[in-house]
Amino acid sequence: MESKALALIGDIGGTHCRFALARDGQLLRETITIYDSNAYLSIVDAANAFFKTQQAHIDIACLAIAAPVGGDAVHLTNNPWQFSIKQTQHDLGLSVLSIINDFEAIGLALPHLRAEQLQQIGGAEPQPKKPKAALGPGTGYGATHVINCGGNIVALPTEGGHVSLAPSTQQELELFEWLLQHRLQITCEQLISGPGLERLHGALCDLNGVTCEKLSAAQIQQRASTSEDPLCVAALNLFCELLGTAARDQALCCLAQGGVYIAGGIVKRFIPFLRASGFRKRFENSDTMRALLEPIPVFVIVEENPGLIGAAAHTTVLRLRG
Repeated sequence: MESKALALIGDIGGTHCRFALARDGQLLRETITIYDSNAYLSIVDAANAFFKTQQAHIDIACLAIAAPVGGDAVHLTNNPWQFSIKQTQHDLGLSVLSIINDFEAIGLALPHLRAEQLQQIGGAEPQPKKPKAALGPGTGYGATHVINCGGNIVALPTEGGHVSLAPSTQQELELFEWLLQHRLQITCEQLISGPGLERLHGALCDLNGVTCEKLSAAQIQQRASTSEDPLCVAALNLFCELLGTAARDQALCCLAQGGVYIAGGIVKRFIPFLRASGFRKRFENSDTMRALLEPIPVFVIVEENPGLIGAAAHTTVLRLRG
């Protein structure tokens, strides 16, 4: 493969790491390779496994990671990998290595997503050049705010997964009391994530005096979508309503009249259930801000690799700086 203008890009999560090549800021989809993070001791080992499949010399890379980024030392949030950016750049033989937050990468992808890569859940048309918010559950929970600065797209990395949630119903008051009794923090990541859905299901079983069958998030979602298990239905609907609360709060924090975008590997699996749930009602639920919230569109990103698209777009900035 001709290596001119090629760059390595990656999306490193708690469960999987995705690598690909980009040319002139565009993701080369045919190069996407997905690895199990647990199969490798380090990010260098995983990247080198990808390099072995490519016939090109790469000297620039942008890797999006599920962790806060600041300074040289990086500690992934839901993955045991730790590394030095400078040492990793040296070990991979790169002239430039940029490490960005995974939801920063998703934010950078938003201007590049097409209509068929999105499913709208209520609201009107997004207002051009207005702020956007992206958020979503996967192994953890991430969030970012996206603003247009004189035609330049800036995605602000956050640690929105560790923001507290407030109850909106009597059921949620009882649930949150149960969580406190079990010494669990009441945050987005604790409840609106894959492990969070499992936690909600377990709590509802306990609160209803039912022996809890140990189910994965995928099994809960599947049983809820087919209505075969009332407690799975209740857990997933609660998940959707809490997601509506979190999405509303993010929208209000940045006045996201450009839209709210839900990413992550979970929600796109049950969009019909989300539409029928209390998600949108909860999103618009505000005595004082309802008129502002009602027209804000919410989109579920159905594109499989928004993080790679955003990382690819960022490589054009890296070349300009170089």
